[in-house]
Amino acid sequence: MNVVKRVFNALYPDRRPDWEQKREREFILAANSLKTLSVNDRGGMSIDPEELRDQVIASREQLKHLVQKRESPRRSFRAAGDAQVEPLVSPAVKAPMSAMDCIEVVAWRQLHSGGAVRYVCLQSTSTGRFAVATASLFSDGRQSIPTWIEANTAKHVANAIQNDHLRWLTTVSEAMNAWDADL
Repeated sequence: MNVVKRVFNALYPDRRPDWEQKREREFILAANSLKTLSVNDRGGMSIDPEELRDQVIASREQLKHLVQKRESPRRSFRAAGDAQVEPLVSPAVKAPMSAMDCIEVVAWRQLHSGGAVRYVCLQSTSTGRFAVATASLFSDGRQSIPTWIEANTAKHVANAIQNDHLRWLTTVSEAMNAWDADL
């Protein structure tokens, strides 16, 4: 049997990277170590869920040093020193933001005409407020603006942050409505 295997490997070598072959071998060893794993003649597999749960719990215990502990949900993000925003009476807040203070959020809105608008919004990590940086209109199954403009979405977002033309509102929906109202 070893002779046949050697001939086969010489004729048809495995051209996958070493890391992929190693990963496959590790998976096969892990699957073979399961006591209740059974395979039927049609290729179906079954395993006792209790054994699988025990394996998961044991793996978690072994690797728990790799996972950061969650912070309390009541604890807020730490704001950078230059991004403090004071509460105002107006729902719209204008404040200097840097790119490190925001999370990008993509939101979609379907129009009555059948088209759709994709909004690229930013969420301030210090205030939790939202602002629309750019939007794209899609109608009749295609985008209404040229693709070369769409390719620069990241540039449009960066310009919006640097030029400080963003209106910061409490919810994504409010920010989208304000963007539409400004058009």
